[in-house]
Amino acid sequence: MLLFQLILLVTYFRTAFSFKALSDDELSTIATANSRLEEFVKPFLVPRVVDTDSHREVETFIVSTFTELGWDVEEDRFTASTPLGDKSFNNIIVTKDITARSRLVLAAHYDSKYFPPPNDGFIGATDSAVPCGMLVDLAHTLDPLLNKHNGSERTLQLIFFDGEEAFLEWSDTDSLYGSRHLAAKWEHTYLSRIDVPHNTAVSLLSGIEVMVLLDLIGAKKPVLRNFYSSTSWLFSEFVELEKRLWSKSFLKDDDESLNSDMYFDSYLPSYNSFIEDDHVPFLQRGVPILHLISWPFPHVWHQITDNADAINWNTTNNVNIMMRIFVVQYLHLTPS
Repeated sequence: MLLFQLILLVTYFRTAFSFKALSDDELSTIATANSRLEEFVKPFLVPRVVDTDSHREVETFIVSTFTELGWDVEEDRFTASTPLGDKSFNNIIVTKDITARSRLVLAAHYDSKYFPPPNDGFIGATDSAVPCGMLVDLAHTLDPLLNKHNGSERTLQLIFFDGEEAFLEWSDTDSLYGSRHLAAKWEHTYLSRIDVPHNTAVSLLSGIEVMVLLDLIGAKKPVLRNFYSSTSWLFSEFVELEKRLWSKSFLKDDDESLNSDMYFDSYLPSYNSFIEDDHVPFLQRGVPILHLISWPFPHVWHQITDNADAINWNTTNNVNIMMRIFVVQYLHLTPS
């Protein structure tokens, strides 16, 4: 029944939704907005293994940052069995306007992979310190516009997933701890909606219009692919947006010239290209997904070299600008 409800809602949404077109001046305003991206990535550039002191410090940073911004902050704390014993996890969900009936969800995982000594200094800059920092920067940059948008039908929600990484070997039970827990929880959490016939209770999952999951971003020239035909129309917005931004010189390559290599590749890979990540528990429950992950994976993936030196700031800023404008267009925010 839940999957059927989600299919109906997604079908209606697809036919009724339109992106806000931005003028060249509005595009310039958003693309050149003051960014504190490097400042917000820095707190994540530490080992963030689940249930460690440095992991808890990052938790505190996320919670305090969004509390100060005035966003609604929800902590989804739970304990789960792992190959290394019971561990405490905490998904952090921040929402701009909790009264909105539907949400655009952007997500990333804030834990880093466990490696035993002497390799226990793994940071995971691309995996996923940079995506997390991008979410924080996006919220700060767009908060004034989002304030004017409060009271609208849809809002922005950010999810910082915990426990994405496997402790030993990736499996159905040793991976995606946080996303599996939250998807199951929201599937069985119901709200009464007066806009639904007979005030039918709907799950928190059905309020997600689309989940955009960011992962393995930060290395030079990522290739971000269109994995799902059901959201190809959304992915195509990124393709057209990137073309426009390159043509207006708002995106920069390392040599400060225009780049001939697009980040967003509209080619739809085969089913065999499916990548397991935090979106999967939500996808299995009918939530529309955009999976923005660099594929092939960066050469530093799960290497000790995935640290601050692996970050290409031109690339990172380019993706950050595109995410910012995507949100403005999706939520119909008014640049000022």
